Amino acid sequence: MGEYMRQINPSVKVITILISALVISFSPSVFWNAIIIAICFLSMLVSGCMSKKVLSVLLPATLAALSIFTALLLRGGNDKEVLDSSRNFLVASLNASNMHDALAVALRIYAYAFLGMLFSFTTNPQAFVYSLMQQCHLDAKFAYGVLAAWNLLPMIRREYCQIKLALEVRGLKLWPWSAKPLFTALVNALHWAENVAMAMESKGFDGTASRTYYLNLSVKYYDFVWAIFMIAISMAWIWF
Repeated sequence: MGEYMRQINPSVKVITILISALVISFSPSVFWNAIIIAICFLSMLVSGCMSKKVLSVLLPATLAALSIFTALLLRGGNDKEVLDSSRNFLVASLNASNMHDALAVALRIYAYAFLGMLFSFTTNPQAFVYSLMQQCHLDAKFAYGVLAAWNLLPMIRREYCQIKLALEVRGLKLWPWSAKPLFTALVNALHWAENVAMAMESKGFDGTASRTYYLNLSVKYYDFVWAIFMIAISMAWIWF
């Protein structure tokens, strides 16, 4: 099961997750939103994806969910007596209907976060781009450009750190919001991008001719099984 999520075709995975996210955006059910969160959590757990990156995503998601939950809870429902009697949080929370709606929307934020993490933490970026080319017929020139930009990101990060260190060695005081090292790194990145573009054209990566692929991806039966299962769970609130 740990390798199963990584074997799902990336194009099928992203389309399924987008459909599931669209469906649950209309879901008023606390139970089925929680089921989706549990399925995504267990899938990430058995795939070995639980790390500090999960906390970095859940922290802003928690802040957003708490804000929406509190706002909807304190807003009050249609019951004018409950709303006018007090603005106290505990009194407002006695409105069961309002509590249910607030909890459903808050859990929806978590469901979006877990669906996004399920895709990003179990999908290889290079395999995703290759899948878009082979299954979704993405233009090869654009796809190779995305791959080139992705591989340049570590170099840009390293260049930024080196430029920042060089400026500090020269005695220049830099604030966290200083734009000078970032601007210099972006200028260097533009030069690298131009060199990469020239190299790709010289090697025939122009996107006009048909090419073979080092990594060949296909859609298997278990891709459809997983997609149908996830979409069915997302739509279960309609039937139940």
